[in-house]
Amino acid sequence: MTLRFHYFTSAKELAAIIFLLLVQGALIFWYEYHYRLEQRQWTEETIRIGFKPSHRVDAVLSPYGPGLDRELVDLFCSRNDLTPVWVEVQDYRQGLEKLINHDLHLLLPVPGMQIPEVKALKKGPVYMEGSFLVLHNQWRYPLRDLEDLCSTEVVVPGRSAFDKILQDMRQVLQCELEPSKRPDPGKDFFNALAERRFRFGIKDEKNYMFWKSLYPEVRRSASLDKTYALSWLWSSDYMNLDHKFQDFWRDIKDSGVLEGIQEKYLGFYPETQDPYELRHFQQTLINELPKYADTIREVSQRYNLDPLFLVAIIYQESRFDPGATSHTGVRGLMQITAQTAEFLGIEDRLDPHQSIAGGARYLYKLGERMDRIGITSWDKWFMALAAYNQGLGHVYDARTLAERHGFNPDSWSGLKKAYPLLSYKEYYQTVRRGYARGYEAVNFVENVRYYYSILYGQALLPGFEAEHLGGFLDLVPSDWPQ
Repeated sequence: MTLRFHYFTSAKELAAIIFLLLVQGALIFWYEYHYRLEQRQWTEETIRIGFKPSHRVDAVLSPYGPGLDRELVDLFCSRNDLTPVWVEVQDYRQGLEKLINHDLHLLLPVPGMQIPEVKALKKGPVYMEGSFLVLHNQWRYPLRDLEDLCSTEVVVPGRSAFDKILQDMRQVLQCELEPSKRPDPGKDFFNALAERRFRFGIKDEKNYMFWKSLYPEVRRSASLDKTYALSWLWSSDYMNLDHKFQDFWRDIKDSGVLEGIQEKYLGFYPETQDPYELRHFQQTLINELPKYADTIREVSQRYNLDPLFLVAIIYQESRFDPGATSHTGVRGLMQITAQTAEFLGIEDRLDPHQSIAGGARYLYKLGERMDRIGITSWDKWFMALAAYNQGLGHVYDARTLAERHGFNPDSWSGLKKAYPLLSYKEYYQTVRRGYARGYEAVNFVENVRYYYSILYGQALLPGFEAEHLGGFLDLVPSDWPQ
């Protein structure tokens, strides 16, 4: 007899079997995923950052800090208890190779970079944009047509990022465009144009914005039809490190921290930098500053101020004219009102030494007021400048308006948005001190910041101005913002 077994499976039993198989598959996937995730967790206490030297990474000629990118990296590391290890790369291509091979964990951008389609690479949000420019020396003919680049001397930074620009231009111009020199970016590049060794140069916009203030003879000829956008680049292979980067960028954008850092390094540059004004600034330093240098040194030490900061204020206020008088009645080198002069005990506002001493003392006292309300670092001095120009009460009113409109009242980036509102009736009627020339206050602060930045760079670069300004750097207070 043959026994046969028949298995009859109901629809419910079949569904249960399928469910169990799906659960088993999910458990296997969960185990594999978390096993792999554990293998790729970031456990080191250091992070390696690839970079090419630039003003954003090593802002030695800026008074406002170590550089925008370096400050962002330092902030990321401090928030995550990491120690940065800075690795200079030959070019961006080498940096990408090191990043893909895990020799680097973060690569800082350069203008014109080409990012390959690699799954393991993660790009952060754009935090700076610009275009590429053709530059020339003021004593040589500007660019009449792009084809001029085919038959003359051109200096281009020695970076691979510019190779793609040259390649594209060759295709457009149908000529063998080869740069006559490929120097390091920055001082060497601008020296080559300033000394008229080359007719044209190609540079990215933000770099030109910074260096133009130190080389006013280098002018803008044309904008190329090519833009760039800067973003951090990191490897997403380490899951938790990837999350740290994403959380960091989300937080600094949402909290306004990124805006504050961008404002500190970039917010004061005018849309157009007048080369004649820059030349006048340089000539004034040479011809007028030596007359008052000893007084500036003495009072800056007495009131714990950076003497270069004081020089910037004097130039903005009076262009170093001791007899300067404005339409509002302020007078002298530091443009002091009669009421403020009486408060400070100044007998003669037109006496340049009394004016410098009184103005420095007044600025110091305004800084103390900022201390009392908890404003620190550069925000303290930028707000003190606004108070110097329009009065302390209007600073408090601008802070009130900033808070009402969702701006940060403790940062200059927030306050400069609120200050112009004090010029409009619908806003100044709602605050205690009423009307103020809000736009004028903002312009005053930004101009002082701009001149101060130029002075700092000139004090460090070799040249005639450095001979007059270099000694001032030794008198910068130890607790001055860095």
